[in-house]
Amino acid sequence: MKLSFLKIITTFLVVLISVCTYGQEVKEIKIGEITNEIKLGPFTGKRSMVVGVKNILEEYFQELNYELNPNAKEEIRIRLVFFDVKNIGKSIGIYHNDVALTEIIAMGELVKDGKVIKKTIQKGQSKEVSVSTLVVADDGTFNQQTASIALKKVLGAIVGDLTK
Repeated sequence: MKLSFLKIITTFLVVLISVCTYGQEVKEIKIGEITNEIKLGPFTGKRSMVVGVKNILEEYFQELNYELNPNAKEEIRIRLVFFDVKNIGKSIGIYHNDVALTEIIAMGELVKDGKVIKKTIQKGQSKEVSVSTLVVADDGTFNQQTASIALKKVLGAIVGDLTK
């Protein structure tokens, strides 16, 4: 009698746990149009920015347990509107301190069944600090890593704001 009661309890718990685990609603989303509307600078009209944004968004949604589905009712759209690298430096004799501030502004929209239900504008920044004891010429180039960090910050803020 005890053994069969224990089997019933164990079976019930296994079924209950599997229902709780697999019975959760799967959130679906579609990554919609990503446009590069940057008017000035090295990323004006660059298709590579759009591809990079899509890859970062896919990673964020997978971390948030969303299923990416091209037929999902909810869709996220991104518009990249500003990208700039500001070089701020000072030199005193042989000492050189250079700060490159990368700044990105993007707009995001959450669309459900063809209607925009939420919008957000986010700004992301990343700094690269370089210190040396020689006078180094400023070449005005940007660092890919700082641009990537700033872009990830912006997209993380957009995803966080639109999905809460």
